[in-house]
Amino acid sequence: MFSLVTACMNREAHLRQSLPSWLSLKWVKELVVVDWNNANPLIDLTTLDPRIRVIRVVEEPRWILSYAYNLGIGRASQEVILKCDADCRPSEATGHCRPSDGSFFAGYWKSGASVGKACVNGQCVVAKSQFEKVNGYSEIIRSYGRDDEDFYDRLIEAGFARQEISPAELDFLPHEDEERMRNQVEEKTAGTIEDFLERNLTYNEMRNFFLGRHMPWGPWFVRASYGQKERGERYQVLRRKREKEIPIPRPLNEAARLFSLRYLIGKLWGLAPTVSEKLEERACLALLVEKVQTSRAQK
Repeated sequence: MFSLVTACMNREAHLRQSLPSWLSLKWVKELVVVDWNNANPLIDLTTLDPRIRVIRVVEEPRWILSYAYNLGIGRASQEVILKCDADCRPSEATGHCRPSDGSFFAGYWKSGASVGKACVNGQCVVAKSQFEKVNGYSEIIRSYGRDDEDFYDRLIEAGFARQEISPAELDFLPHEDEERMRNQVEEKTAGTIEDFLERNLTYNEMRNFFLGRHMPWGPWFVRASYGQKERGERYQVLRRKREKEIPIPRPLNEAARLFSLRYLIGKLWGLAPTVSEKLEERACLALLVEKVQTSRAQK
């Protein structure tokens, strides 16, 4: 039997549309919903089916996937875990994807992209023991992009082969990429070049790639801890102990920023890596401002 684990912040509409399909799956023994500070608490879900547990985390200004799914999977009761985004509706056939001692299952974006389902990449079926062996998702990655690939790479390094969940077994509710980023950033920089960077998928993916390589996650880190604010049989309210968050050294943050800026500028301007890799941050930002202004003027 499976624990289906999902998490969301202010994507309640997607979750509620997907919920009936999740509950119809015969192999789902438990459905763990991490309510990451949704504007409307999801406590009512526990009245719909006895398999549903809701873990609400409060006082979080933005969505951080690694924290949310580590919490949900870490507290799931079954050994087989289906990590399922709020907009995903697995078919009954997904239940045949069962991890073994030497393998796990995950969607693959290239296969999904060919049929308009690139987001299959974020769905996976893992044994809870596999999840614990690599200490779950990297909590160094706190923005959109590469959180799933980093997790899969570390599972492979730990000796587990990656098998593919067929895109045919997963359906998704339609939405724009902007919806994925909406709760990733705070509005204090709205309209600035920093806001543009925080919302840019390429920039975030490359930044997280750099951080994952230079501050690799594993059992040597302690995952986020939470204080109890309210507890019920199938509903609890927690607050993350943000004062215990693992710090990312400033030089590493700066190096990751420059690496990502150079990569982004190279793509936007069509520069060869030998050229973009020599640019300093000020030059990168000047070229980025020019490109953004030109793009806005053409709209």
